[in-house]
Amino acid sequence: MSRLSRVRERFAAWESSPRARIMLACTVLFAVAAVTTPLALSSFRHAALCERIDVALQGANALERTPVAQELLEKGTVTIGSRAVGSPRIKAMAPQFFDEQGRLPQSRAVAAVIGATEAPSWAPTSIVEKPWLVTGGALALVALGMIAVWLGLFVPMVAILVACLLLMLPTWLAGSLDFTIAIGGIGALSFAFLLLSRLALRLLAAPTPTVSVAHAFMLEGLRQRISIGFIGALLVVLPLIPLGIDAREPLRYQVQTYLSKGTTLVFVFAACLTLFLSCATVSFEIRDRQVWTILTKPLSRLQYLMGKFVGLVILNGIILTVGGAAVFVQTELLRTRPAADIADAAALHDQVLVAREIAIPAYPPMDSVLLQDIVNRALEQDSVLRADIAEGRRSEAEVRRDIAADRVKEFDMQQRTIDAGKSRTFVFHGLAAAREAGSDPVLRYKFHIGRDDSHEQFPVLFVFGNTPPAMVNYVPVQRNVFPIPAAAIAEDGTLSVEVVNGGLTNDLQFYPSAWSMNFDRDGFEVLHRVGSFEANFLRAMLVDWSKLAFIAALGVAAGSVLSFPVAVLLAFTIVMSGSLSPFLGMALKNYYIRDESDWMTRAFQHAVKAIAETVRWAFAPFSQSGATTDLVDGQVIPWTDVVTTLWKVGLAWSAVALSVGFLAFKRKEIAIYSGNG
Repeated sequence: MSRLSRVRERFAAWESSPRARIMLACTVLFAVAAVTTPLALSSFRHAALCERIDVALQGANALERTPVAQELLEKGTVTIGSRAVGSPRIKAMAPQFFDEQGRLPQSRAVAAVIGATEAPSWAPTSIVEKPWLVTGGALALVALGMIAVWLGLFVPMVAILVACLLLMLPTWLAGSLDFTIAIGGIGALSFAFLLLSRLALRLLAAPTPTVSVAHAFMLEGLRQRISIGFIGALLVVLPLIPLGIDAREPLRYQVQTYLSKGTTLVFVFAACLTLFLSCATVSFEIRDRQVWTILTKPLSRLQYLMGKFVGLVILNGIILTVGGAAVFVQTELLRTRPAADIADAAALHDQVLVAREIAIPAYPPMDSVLLQDIVNRALEQDSVLRADIAEGRRSEAEVRRDIAADRVKEFDMQQRTIDAGKSRTFVFHGLAAAREAGSDPVLRYKFHIGRDDSHEQFPVLFVFGNTPPAMVNYVPVQRNVFPIPAAAIAEDGTLSVEVVNGGLTNDLQFYPSAWSMNFDRDGFEVLHRVGSFEANFLRAMLVDWSKLAFIAALGVAAGSVLSFPVAVLLAFTIVMSGSLSPFLGMALKNYYIRDESDWMTRAFQHAVKAIAETVRWAFAPFSQSGATTDLVDGQVIPWTDVVTTLWKVGLAWSAVALSVGFLAFKRKEIAIYSGNG
């Protein structure tokens, strides 16, 4: 053991010399180049081939029997130059590519499917399809390797690599690719966390009070059992999640399931770790009298609390970086699983791994003069309401306001109701970018009809602009999507959608539906691409980081004045209140105060409602900034929302929490609360 220690010490001394670092850096650079250069060359060639296939497919029409369409249907190939690209499997799938008009509505997705037949078998197709991802990954590996050499982690890097290869070899020989990837992922995440933690400690070596406290907290936090337990469990569980996803489901559902579970798991683990560490770090140091030694140095109590907060924010940044990278890479690997059909592949590309914006129809407002006349007539015809006003039970203004609200609600519902056999046209604005995006937007709808029986299907006709009507049999109270041809969008960015409550028989005869249909305000919307999944994923991680910063500030403030159990309970209660505020808002909408109750009961009910409204208003930004749902649904997370969450939750709320904790901590006699006395 002593000989091994001497060898390690000698290598560490040699590794710290400039000459050794140059040699090790060149070794890392050569190794990364040897691994990634073939992949990069294949990726650029594959991307160029898919682009040429997409160009060749433009204008293909099965009904007009164009040469490209005929070749695709008869041979399953597309001729690029002098080479035919395709396979018998493409021939079997080819009829699914064309719509009722014989066109290729998803030419880019079809080109990707055909091009996949020429992709190298030794690399995931989803990675080969993105040259920028291969290039960025190679640069990231070079950067991480250089940092590892600079930090003296070359030996741990090689040791983890060798250990992973030895563990991956049996599973690879057994043909279990998923387990092989999971083992490699655990090793990669472990080294990434070690590397980023060591880098953070090196950057926190500045001799300033706040930074020194943050450095000491990082050392302390990384050594505690609770930190090792949470972080170790996260690094092990994340790569294993795909093993529990049913590969028989449509691919888009598999990816959505992993995105939801992965991002939620990363945030929950980080939040729990932050909650316990932030409450423990100050309260335990006060209890164990360690704070006596710390505060006798030239260090103010504010700098002490800020140092703890900065250390927690950096630790959360490391956890989110490692966990987010794991979720992102595993998502790219998961999408290489075979899709159910071309529609499933297109849905994954255009509805899940994308950033889409939602557009709703322009509903005309109710005329104010007409509304006033309706309220006047209703008040004249209702003797009960007039009696309530005359006897002072209700004010005239309150009665008019309630009548107007009911009539406006009825008017809105009438605009979203279509009688059997009738039609209604809805107009969407601001879709000019969707017309030029290169991918078709989709109509997402959820209709109510009859008894809303989910075991029945009802017909509906959609007419987009001047295109022929398209019939769909829908299930009520279930969200459905339908592709919209981008050509149906006018040059000014408007889209008219006519909805007909009925269907067509086989001989194209119209028949009405059994009942009238309607939908909620969010039950009829157009989703169109405005950005990439990668940028959307980054924004989601930034939103989660802001929320974790507030949890850290809350825990530090609570731990500075309360004992550990009480501080955890208080912080947990506040966090849960913020998370549950949307449900509180739904409850408040249905909270009704009876006018016939006595004044004491009404006063109590008004007080309860006021407290609930205050809690909902105070914590609304925390719950509204949840990004996982939008990310999984393929909806864009705007930079404006990210910036708002950063300054409102991550900065403003954290500053308020730390200020309250500092004011209480400043007045606290630490000697009284330290030790067993």
